[in-house]
Amino acid sequence: MTIRLMKPCEIDEVAFFISRGYYDDIFFKWCVPSDGLRLGIVKDYYKVYLSVARAYVYVAVEEGVVIGASVWLPHDVDKAIYGNIEAVAGRFAPNFAAVADASHASEPRDIPFTQLVGFAVDKNQRGRGVGTALLKTHLDAMDTVGEPTYLEASTKFNGGGVYGKFGYELYGDILILSPTAKLWPLFRQAK
Repeated sequence: MTIRLMKPCEIDEVAFFISRGYYDDIFFKWCVPSDGLRLGIVKDYYKVYLSVARAYVYVAVEEGVVIGASVWLPHDVDKAIYGNIEAVAGRFAPNFAAVADASHASEPRDIPFTQLVGFAVDKNQRGRGVGTALLKTHLDAMDTVGEPTYLEASTKFNGGGVYGKFGYELYGDILILSPTAKLWPLFRQAK
């Protein structure tokens, strides 16, 4: 397995890979309740993120096949992307806007950071350390420059798991978008 930065020619492939990874995610089911539309909308949503000039997009590749991906954006990303997200989200744009508003209200203030906005591992490759390797690659780079990282996990965080292993801690209040769609804001200081 090799971890490397995504090539620009891979945007469609990686966006589709991530959208498949999130298809059954309870958070994205809330964002796009239509099973028939979710895959396409989430794919186009990630194409917006993958096209950000200063995005860090890492892929785990084995035998020429993408088996994992992580997407990190700088805290000061150009706000014009939200208009692009609104366009691809269509009638579900209010859900995506609610997430963006809640996220911006909870994220760290007055310090630079990168935010994990997409993270997927092929379900047949889980348990092999693919996700750990993807996280470690970016966190090592951020530790070198002294920049903290932030994310909002769509699964309950109790201090353990892969995020706990890397030193993430709860940061503020859980973001409750609906009884089923919740996000756990997590922050990690650079080491």
